[in-house]
Amino acid sequence: MNQKYIVLTIVTTPIDTDQLLKKTPEEKQKLINPIDSMIIGIGIRYQEKNIIFSNQNEKEILNKFWEEWKNIKKDKPAIPTIGFNINNFDIPFLVGRSYINNIKIYPFSLKEIIDIRQKIQAYKPGKTRGKLKEYGNILGITINVDNNQIPNLYKNKNFDKINEYIDKTLELIDSMYKRAQETNIIKINKY
Repeated sequence: MNQKYIVLTIVTTPIDTDQLLKKTPEEKQKLINPIDSMIIGIGIRYQEKNIIFSNQNEKEILNKFWEEWKNIKKDKPAIPTIGFNINNFDIPFLVGRSYINNIKIYPFSLKEIIDIRQKIQAYKPGKTRGKLKEYGNILGITINVDNNQIPNLYKNKNFDKINEYIDKTLELIDSMYKRAQETNIIKINKY
C-alpha cells in the first residue's frame, strides 16, 4: 500500500441550475467554466483510499481539499497527481474557483500533473473521442451517473449519488493509470 501518486477528480455544476433547463446543449457546454459554474465535489485517492469532499458550500470544499493536498504533499512535494482531462478541466477549475472564493491554495508545479487522457491519446490536439465513461466500459468499471445528471443531483441535495460518482471515477482513473503503466503508455512525453 505504498501508492506513490495522487488521483484527483472534481465535479461541477452551473451556478444557476434553474437557467440550465432553458439552455440548448451548446449553451449548456459554454457554462462549464470557472466563472459560470462551481465545484460541488472533489475526490482524492491516495494510498488506495478515497477522500471525498462534497456539499453545498464550495468554500468549505475548497478549504478542505487544499488542506488535504498540503498534508499529502508537504513530505512528498514532487508526488505526481493523476487525472483524466486534469490539465484542461480539473486544475484550471480548482485554481479559478479558489481565486474567485479567495481561498489560499497550496502551490504545486504543473510538471507533477499527469493527464491520463493526454497520454492515452498521445497528446493528439483538438477534440477526440474517448470519454471517461467509455474507458470505464473498456476496463469493466461502470459509472452509473451521467454528467448531465449532476445539476439535478445537486439541486436535489443527493450527495450520496454524487459521492458514489466521485468514488467510481477515482477508481476508474486509478485503473487507467495502472494500465498505462503496464503498457508503457505513461512514458509517452510531448517533448
